[in-house]
Amino acid sequence: MKGILKFSTQNGHTRSLVNLYVLHSLHRKPKSGYDLLREIEEVTKGEWVPSKGTLYPMLRHLSDEGLIAPQETGARSKTIYALTEEGEKTLAELKEHKHQSQEKLQLLRTIHSDIFGEGFASLAEKMWEIREAVHDLPEDKQQAASEILDTCIVALRKLKEDEEKENTGGNT
Repeated sequence: MKGILKFSTQNGHTRSLVNLYVLHSLHRKPKSGYDLLREIEEVTKGEWVPSKGTLYPMLRHLSDEGLIAPQETGARSKTIYALTEEGEKTLAELKEHKHQSQEKLQLLRTIHSDIFGEGFASLAEKMWEIREAVHDLPEDKQQAASEILDTCIVALRKLKEDEEKENTGGNT
């Protein structure tokens, strides 16, 4: 199944963004379903939280697949889930194909720009693009990238200084 928020492993098994996030979160630390709901709410700044009717069946499905396992029952009879070895492998495989997420994010940006008529990306989006561009540079290219970024920093600081001079009438 194809989808903007779906990601595939090499064997063609498709995972939703929420599935991927649950695996990622449990990789860091075992959690209950309730803990996952609160974490997603925090990460999305309250903009989106999956319903219990979405999350708990998903947790059962991931458990049936052997990707997560109930580890213990915590306070208030909460089931604590942990990532299994198979879950670790699946997560690692999905992360190896991060180009998929970059391509899908660009599709979302294109759709957003088409709808709202924004020809230029925001500065935050530009920063994201810069981060992604330098993230996987080979070591022998990192020095050149650093010099390019230093030049950008100097130019940006000059813009700020020029603005401050204009605001103070040139008296600094």
